[in-house]
Amino acid sequence: MKRMLLVILILAALAISGCTENQDKPEKSVEDLKALSLSAADNLTSYSLKSTISNIRTLNERGENATAENATIIKESAETTAIVNLAGKQAHARGSTTIEVENRGSERNTTTNEADLYQMGNSTYIRDNGNWTHLQDPMTAEEIWKDGRNNQIKSMAETFNLSQAELAGSENINGTDAYKLRIINGAAESDSLYETAFSMAANLVSYPMFMPSVNRTELNETGRMEKTIWISKNTYIPVKYESKTSFKMTPIIIGGLDMNTSQMTMFNKSIELGTVEVSMESSDMYYDFDKPGTIAPPTEALEAVIVRPVSIQPEGSLPAE
Repeated sequence: MKRMLLVILILAALAISGCTENQDKPEKSVEDLKALSLSAADNLTSYSLKSTISNIRTLNERGENATAENATIIKESAETTAIVNLAGKQAHARGSTTIEVENRGSERNTTTNEADLYQMGNSTYIRDNGNWTHLQDPMTAEEIWKDGRNNQIKSMAETFNLSQAELAGSENINGTDAYKLRIINGAAESDSLYETAFSMAANLVSYPMFMPSVNRTELNETGRMEKTIWISKNTYIPVKYESKTSFKMTPIIIGGLDMNTSQMTMFNKSIELGTVEVSMESSDMYYDFDKPGTIAPPTEALEAVIVRPVSIQPEGSLPAE
């Protein structure tokens, strides 16, 4: 009986010891995670990623015509997968973009484009619409790849390091237990929101043919920005980043290009356009860290004529006289 009791006590002690050894690491502070994620990202040799982007714009008419039936909806979406071998100075990305324009009362117009890209040292091979182009950078591979210039995870960690953030719990991301952190918006995000809105307005009015203006007050009142980052609890490498932005703006045209003088002329009275509602979402997933895959451009890409950006002349061709 005493021996049996001794065995039970030993087993109990081992069980308690095992629980102690396997319990989670102590929780890290936001500042700890900033430093640890930056160090972990800086030491990466390779990674893979999947990125998705969605952009929906609703263009409304003015005044009484501003009804749902008269609105034009433009939907843009993109999906990209990539393998990046930082140590080998190689990368392969494949993606597709879809643009869908819908006008009530008319047929929906959809355009899809696919692209394939290889970055091998200082050479870039791009397939667009079935044709391969070989661009060769005048800089060396070492110059192009130095300081982690193609390390997207490092760039994200650096941005996170400079941002204010707060812990928002934990989540499992593709089998990885991760800290969830919410980025706190500041003045930089407000400026970024304005730049995004102005860029859209400029595209809408065909700048530089016309000069748009965007009301910051309207943007600040309607704008919503959410940015979230997930950091692995085991390696401290960022494993996911997500951004959501929405706002409304009512652009006005304040000037136009004078074709006689090639100068922008301000109008005596601005022209108000309809309200534009914008919703944007993006998500980046990172995985397969330090597991470089095989990256080899197809024969058709390697046989493409070399174009050097300095001269914009195909290899072997003579400049026009």
